[in-house]
Amino acid sequence: MRNYIILLLIVFASQVMAQRSTFSPYSIYGLGEPSRSNTTALSSMGHVSAAISDATIINSTNPASYTDITRPSFSFDLKNELLSINSGNTSQASNSFSIQNFSFAFPIINDFKKHKRRMGVSFGLTPISNMGYDLYDAETIPDLGQIEYRFFGDGGINSLHTGTGFDILANEKRTNLLSAGGNLNYVFGSISQNRATEIERSAAATNLFRQTSQEISAVDWNIGIRASHIDTIVRNIRINDSTFQEKTTLILMSLGAYVRPGADLNTFTQTLEYTYSDSFNNPNIVDTLLEKTANGTTSSPLAVGVGISLNIGNKWVLTTDYSRTMWSQLTINGKNANLSDAQRISLGAQYIPEFDKRESGNYLKVVRYRAGFSFGQTMLNVNGQQPIIYGMTAGLGFPLFSASSSNSIFNIGAEVARRQTSATSLTENYFNIYAGFTITPHKYDQWFAKRKYD
Repeated sequence: MRNYIILLLIVFASQVMAQRSTFSPYSIYGLGEPSRSNTTALSSMGHVSAAISDATIINSTNPASYTDITRPSFSFDLKNELLSINSGNTSQASNSFSIQNFSFAFPIINDFKKHKRRMGVSFGLTPISNMGYDLYDAETIPDLGQIEYRFFGDGGINSLHTGTGFDILANEKRTNLLSAGGNLNYVFGSISQNRATEIERSAAATNLFRQTSQEISAVDWNIGIRASHIDTIVRNIRINDSTFQEKTTLILMSLGAYVRPGADLNTFTQTLEYTYSDSFNNPNIVDTLLEKTANGTTSSPLAVGVGISLNIGNKWVLTTDYSRTMWSQLTINGKNANLSDAQRISLGAQYIPEFDKRESGNYLKVVRYRAGFSFGQTMLNVNGQQPIIYGMTAGLGFPLFSASSSNSIFNIGAEVARRQTSATSLTENYFNIYAGFTITPHKYDQWFAKRKYD
């Protein structure tokens, strides 16, 4: 089994490195467009991640949540992004498809009747940032004619993590919990930024191509903590004039926080410049002007987040997050990227009509209904202003076996978002579709049962 998992991670890593998951012109800055959240369930709730507690979600952003995992679980998530770019009287639409997450987690200590504390382990692969832009500009100069400029780039940075979460404090009934966790991450990937300059009326050799490629690899870490308290509310419900029924409601309140410190990432840079004739797509190279390599360092930014979550009777989950990433700290080969600190506020909700009545036969009562909202300032600095991004999310979680104790679930979600700033007429409208599976091989999941008859 372990060898199969390693093979899947290798295949997934090759796919993540090859995919182009954004066409935003803003991805030209820094290391590209940062990923917000990687699981479909969290994306459907406004991209929350700090405090939420759910056994069907492998949340690597806050590794303290690994204590929620009660069975071996596989998680796999996809994203399709439809991006519409409007600038004045012009508009352009693009579509991209990407793998967002592949994770595996399992409990180490799960029998809390004998052991008050729980412990879980996880490893997986997720994208950190993606680059994918293609920009065109032109101007006319006397005696030279029209000069065309083409800027294009692609690539991405990914994170392979392995981590553990454990209960620091837990009472006998697990009504008060303090959990902590940490991940060790291998950060790797490459980005390529290119510029082609073509002059209409001149010697063919004056066409110029410039390329800068960077390969990044290093190890960093992130930690998280979560405190939870379970309270019980007992109510007497009147059945008739003389009969009352006692109803108990459990309320779980969780406070969570995470930190991913900045790190020095090893950066191998290749620079190439040459003149050419014909098109840059099929160039006839005339002269190589510059070809060099260098080893340097990229200083990644500090990222922090805090949140609060309220679970009411296993029906309602209400949660909110605040996150901040100090992108102003980003330096690439000793040169500051001139970015600003990004911050985001997220609100999310989930509703399950009848969580405790999985044998009721009404499938719609065990479906998870999700919604969320997010608002934030991006890391970009456009004419001295930071573009804002805001959007609404919604989603559904479909248990694969509604009449059992299985944790296997199929999640689907959608997001409508906009990024804009008054400093420019450029506006981006997003329509994202998320889809993902969480599979828990268990006796309740019948496809893992050994066949008794041929």
